Amino acid sequence: MRMSALEKHFVNSQSHTQRVADQSCQLLSHIDCAGGRRYLDVGCGVGAAARKIAETSDLSVTGIDIDPKQIQAARNGPALANLQYRVMDATKLEFADGVFDVVASRMATHHIPDWERALSEMVRVLRLGGYLLYSDFVFPPWLAKVARLIRFLSFPTRSAVNLLADKAGLSLVYESHRSGKVDVIWRKNGDAGKSRCGRPRGVLSAVSKQQPTRQD
Repeated sequence: MRMSALEKHFVNSQSHTQRVADQSCQLLSHIDCAGGRRYLDVGCGVGAAARKIAETSDLSVTGIDIDPKQIQAARNGPALANLQYRVMDATKLEFADGVFDVVASRMATHHIPDWERALSEMVRVLRLGGYLLYSDFVFPPWLAKVARLIRFLSFPTRSAVNLLADKAGLSLVYESHRSGKVDVIWRKNGDAGKSRCGRPRGVLSAVSKQQPTRQD
């Protein structure tokens, strides 16, 4: 789903793009990611986060967005050898299975009506042992139902995200909750089921305050 002009005015503002870029780098710092690895930014918008990660690391960075105007704006910046932008639908990623070491999506899935399929595609293109970095609003079930009735949208809920992550065999590495938003890092193991402590592998906690969680 392409954003409205009003939404673009907000998300493309310098203050917002800088904040998204800073937060993306901060979340990336929670994992050990050696240089030369491949990083995919899904729903990159005007490319601020992808560009900053490319500038500050040795990662090979690809940013994708469904809106050609957003990608054109992203490409207007200085060229970098380890950075590319492509117009692409997040629900139909044009990449082979398991080609990325890190896949990230920040504040994008609530703009995608079929966000479950988009998240499944992110898992598909992630290699075994790779990391999925996910940040977005998580909506209460009642609010998600209202949104579906009014705008025919499917917003992410904690239970739906938990179910998808567990089915995909993702292990929870880190999570943080703030004001209805979640930052989470999963590692792709390829085997759904229970962790050693008995908690479903990908399940986010139900707390609303910031709560980092780490696993070896």
